[in-house]
Amino acid sequence: MNLKNQQLIKVSVVVVIIAGLFGALSIITEGVGLATGKLFTISLSLIFFGITATISMISARKPENKTLGMAGIAVSGLTFLLIFVMIIGEIGNDLMLKLIFALFISSIALAHISLLHYFNLQNKYALYARITATVAIAFFSLFINIQVFSPIPNLNSIAGNQSSYKVIIGALIIDLAATLLVPLCNRLEINKPTELNLIEPEAPSDINNQKAVE
Repeated sequence: MNLKNQQLIKVSVVVVIIAGLFGALSIITEGVGLATGKLFTISLSLIFFGITATISMISARKPENKTLGMAGIAVSGLTFLLIFVMIIGEIGNDLMLKLIFALFISSIALAHISLLHYFNLQNKYALYARITATVAIAFFSLFINIQVFSPIPNLNSIAGNQSSYKVIIGALIIDLAATLLVPLCNRLEINKPTELNLIEPEAPSDINNQKAVE
């Protein structure tokens, strides 16, 4: 294995351990204050987006999933970076919050799709389930992000926008169901169709005649 990759993994392990300890101790040993809240949020964000980035990284080990995995790593890293800057710089404008939430949804979606593409599929039914889940995840993320960047709705617009929320909920249900079907269908034992032998066997009389001639 590449030595640089090993060093990066070791550094990541140390960082995660430190983040976990600081995050837990900030809540256990101190009261909830501004500094404690910042430390806790940064630690939790690092661990959460570390999980989504790691899932994408594992999927990227397959050559056919490299682009998908690298996209997941990049989005997760960017989301954590923006959260870190927002907390340290105490930036709380509406546009940045919307951008972070949209990237948050996108990082989960990419990690989810990366996980599905990590499976070695054994039959066409698992493949169909994975395609369905991928499409549903994409629709769910897209519609959520559209709603995030839309103007703040009033009661009338919420009532008129019920179709959009129905699409979001429907996509989520299909996503969850298809995700469950991927590993289940992948365990199915599909009987291969019997291959027909198109070569007619020689008749016994023909075989005997050939032997008599010899």
